Amino acid sequence: RLCYEHTKISKEKTRQCHECKLVLPRTHYNIYQWGKGNDALCHACRELLNKRVIESIDNGPAGIKDLQDGTTVCLAHSLECCDICMMDFTLPNRFTRMRKSLGRDLTEDEYEEQTRAAQKEANIHINRKICIMDGQSVCPRSGRKLRCPCNEVTYCSTDCQRHHWTIHKMTCKARAKNKKAKADKKSPPSVPSHRLTDEQLNFIRMEAFMAENSAGGEHSIEECAYQLGEHPLLIGGGSIKMSVDGQTFVKGDVAKIYMESKGVVWDGSPRFGLPPYVQQKTPFDWIAKARQGRP
Repeated sequence: RLCYEHTKISKEKTRQCHECKLVLPRTHYNIYQWGKGNDALCHACRELLNKRVIESIDNGPAGIKDLQDGTTVCLAHSLECCDICMMDFTLPNRFTRMRKSLGRDLTEDEYEEQTRAAQKEANIHINRKICIMDGQSVCPRSGRKLRCPCNEVTYCSTDCQRHHWTIHKMTCKARAKNKKAKADKKSPPSVPSHRLTDEQLNFIRMEAFMAENSAGGEHSIEECAYQLGEHPLLIGGGSIKMSVDGQTFVKGDVAKIYMESKGVVWDGSPRFGLPPYVQQKTPFDWIAKARQGRP
């Protein structure tokens, strides 16, 4: 008898149902309910709950209701966590109350901290050794173990994963995003493979800029930017500044250009908002020209 809550063999042979208050043997609970401890529901009470849910879907009002303090509840019963409507706004409302008390938005660390605290208070524990869909009709209990890439849940079949995805996708994507953000912070800044100096880069960008605006020099900016591994607007949106020391190239502000023209935030990638690069002119080695310098 594997206990869902503590991930170990449970010595209990009976447990009281949270709804009907009857003390029933282990066979009257599925493994998920058995692991919920004092909140466990027997098979009969689960069937009654399912029936109430179906009746609520067919007859009751559907939707959500926003309260004056910014929190959300179900429309039918005005509950923050409603088993009948299958809605749970406990965590979002927790975020809302904290934002209101602080008078600002929460940081990513504060979101994670509040999420962990809510899970601890709710006694939520996911047993990674058992299929998350165990006890449901769709689960074949095949004995296989398929771990989700986020490393939070386990499935025993692709059907279990597909049915659970509607619930798990938000958590999975959020964890993947946080994992990538942390990895990006730890990773050292990448060094361009061309290893050109600032002076060489200034020269070659200016050359591509002038070639683009000369007869027969179309697509020079895109080709040069592709070889340098930077966005074409960094060159195309730039300008040539005259000074006592000669000509200097001023790089274009790609983020500002995208925000003002399209109202979108540039993600820093060299091909943002552009299709894959295709060579459209006779190839020219801009890196070699930069190393040669001015004639």
